Amino acid sequence: MRRALVVGPHSMLGSRLTEHLRAQGWQVIGVGRSDDCEISLELGSDALRTDFPGVEADVLFHCAAAFGDDSPQGAWLNDRVNVLGAHQVLALARAAGCQQVVYAGSTSSARRESMAFANSYGASKARAEGILARGLAQSGQAFVSLRFAQLYDERGECVRHQRWFGRIISHARTGRDLRLPPGDALRNFVHVRDAVTAMVAVSEARVEGVLHVCHPHRQSHLDIARHAYEVFGEGGEVQIATEKKPFAEAYFPPASPEMAALGLVFTSMADGLRGIRDGGHAVRFEVFDVT
Repeated sequence: MRRALVVGPHSMLGSRLTEHLRAQGWQVIGVGRSDDCEISLELGSDALRTDFPGVEADVLFHCAAAFGDDSPQGAWLNDRVNVLGAHQVLALARAAGCQQVVYAGSTSSARRESMAFANSYGASKARAEGILARGLAQSGQAFVSLRFAQLYDERGECVRHQRWFGRIISHARTGRDLRLPPGDALRNFVHVRDAVTAMVAVSEARVEGVLHVCHPHRQSHLDIARHAYEVFGEGGEVQIATEKKPFAEAYFPPASPEMAALGLVFTSMADGLRGIRDGGHAVRFEVFDVT
């Protein structure tokens, strides 16, 4: 039986990964702050933990992160948890003798040549990649980072970070009119099931490096809203509120060809929306704090 460490087992991605691995016969060891985690680890701790007696695993999946904003406090939080926390994860992977670390990265860490990082979150995730890649190379362990685009799910957990996506669903499912900001800035949404499949696939194929996991079809919020209203069929309409600040542009790099080579097939937005409609959790997509 293969054994996996999952750092952040209660995150949206970590919980779905844990479910999948156990269904495939893996033994999963949860690592995090919660009392029900088998291994207690605080990524933002003031002290580096290096003692993990009796812990052995084949693969470590790192699914935990801070999502601070670009304020001084948010940037500090991101660096404390994401950057310094990478040293905690490195120490755990070494102690457990993991053959590989699979890191849930972000396309926020990708940038065009000569451009700055889009935000402090992306910058912190990129620095964490560097710490893990260098440290694991020193100890002869493999490292791969999957830089995911915007993750969503059918259970409503994604609304903590994908606020406008949640607002679109909440209005479409109840037939309320939705007033969207103007602009055709494209977004890139990847279903969490596809992200889980990608993480397991690279672990089994022992892929290394930094890969971008992006959906082949990019859509604006307006495109997604129109799809959602059609799928739910509850009435209402999408209106463009020209007085609102337009959606900001966002950079999504080309998808890495390695993902297609591994046979990863992405869930279409239409199928993803139908999954939300039929999954029994659409009520969880209530979002009121974005206008």
